[in-house]
Amino acid sequence: MLIKHILRESKNLTLDWRNDEPRKFVASLTKKLGAPDEITENRAVWYDKDGFKRIEVMDEYILHCCPEPHYDFVYSTIDLHVPKKFVRVLADSSESILLDLLKNEVTARCATLSANAVTLNYVLDVVSERVKGSKAEYESRIKKLYKNKLDPDPDWWPDVTKEIRK
Repeated sequence: MLIKHILRESKNLTLDWRNDEPRKFVASLTKKLGAPDEITENRAVWYDKDGFKRIEVMDEYILHCCPEPHYDFVYSTIDLHVPKKFVRVLADSSESILLDLLKNEVTARCATLSANAVTLNYVLDVVSERVKGSKAEYESRIKKLYKNKLDPDPDWWPDVTKEIRK
C-alpha cells in the first residue's frame, strides 16, 4: 500500500511539470527502478541505480546540437577523479560532460540513460588513457548508439549494481 502511495505521489508531483518528455521519462524510470528517492516540483532523483551514483530527471528541455539537435533533461553521475590535464579535452568534447573536481564526480546530461552511459564510458576511457579525447571521438560513440538502433529506453541499461555489491 505504501509503494502505491509513493508511486501516486510521484506522478502527482510531475503533473505540474512544464515539459512532457521529462514527465514521461520519470514515469518510465519509476516503472523500471521504483519510486524516486527524492521528488520535487522540478526534479526527480534516484540514488545508486544502474551503476550510477545518482540519476536526476529535471523539468527542463535543453536544446543541444551535438552531434545532432536534440533536447537534454536526464543527468547521470558517477564518482571519478579527473586529473586536471583532462579537463580541457573533456570540456571541448561535449557540453554534456559536467565535471565537479571538488567532489570527484562526473555527470553526463543527455536525453537517455544509454546516452549518459556512452558519455561516461567515454570519460572513463579518456581518463584511463585508453583513447585520446576529442569531439570527433565522443560524437562517433553517440552516433553509433543511434546508428545501431540500440534502444534508448531505460530497459537497455540493466541494473547490475546488485551483482557488483555481492
